[in-house]
Amino acid sequence: MPKLKFAAIQINNCDAKSIEERDANLLHAQKIIDELEAVDLIVLPELFTSGYSRETFEQLGELAEDVNGKSFQFFSDVAQKRNCYICYGFPQKKEDAFFISQALVNPKGKLEAIYSKQHTAQFGNSMEKEYFQKGENTISFEINGVKISIIICYDIRFPELTRTLALDHEIDFLIHPVAFYKDNSFPSWHHFVITRALENQIYMLSLNRAGEEYGNSIFCPPWIDYHTSPTVLNEKEDLIIDEIETDIINQVREEYRFREDRLSEY
Repeated sequence: MPKLKFAAIQINNCDAKSIEERDANLLHAQKIIDELEAVDLIVLPELFTSGYSRETFEQLGELAEDVNGKSFQFFSDVAQKRNCYICYGFPQKKEDAFFISQALVNPKGKLEAIYSKQHTAQFGNSMEKEYFQKGENTISFEINGVKISIIICYDIRFPELTRTLALDHEIDFLIHPVAFYKDNSFPSWHHFVITRALENQIYMLSLNRAGEEYGNSIFCPPWIDYHTSPTVLNEKEDLIIDEIETDIINQVREEYRFREDRLSEY
């Protein structure tokens, strides 16, 4: 059955206020990636290249990039050298608007997919509606026969989006990059991740940046019980290295027939 090995980097990136600081984030990621074991996919958090702060967002005119910008060229080279996919977050500039986007580069160094956050957050430590436009499209793709999609941070609060990806796109694995600051919305975050994974019977990776006010990335399998639990990191810079196994998904869906038992209308 199809399998996918991934490395998720809970990275201690800085809130850039200049191109030099953005480039320092790229070089820091490269140092970590150079030490990684062989994997099929490497994942970095939401807005990894720039960081997330009002001071950073005030510099979007300088820090935001189009899809072929410096960060893409950088990760294109890394993906080819590592012979793997790389998924990274960056502020995208499209015409005169900015988007919170996540790009996927394939092992040939080409852009495989790009997703822009469809729900912009404006509460707690978030001020996205002041700076960013909403994305309009969902995406899905395959790596090693595993069907995957991406949502970003606040997107998880809307169950209809994940449900659409699970049922219509038939995904096995949902990647959820975040820049989740420890405000009053933080304690509910893991509950949303676990619920989305279990109700849809999919693997889910919710990857935060590192730091005292961030951290606690979580990887949840399609079912948890007395013997299987989610993987949760602390605040420090760290890795989650794990596998997506479609045979486990099939076993879970065979034993717990939520999909078959749901009604067409409620």
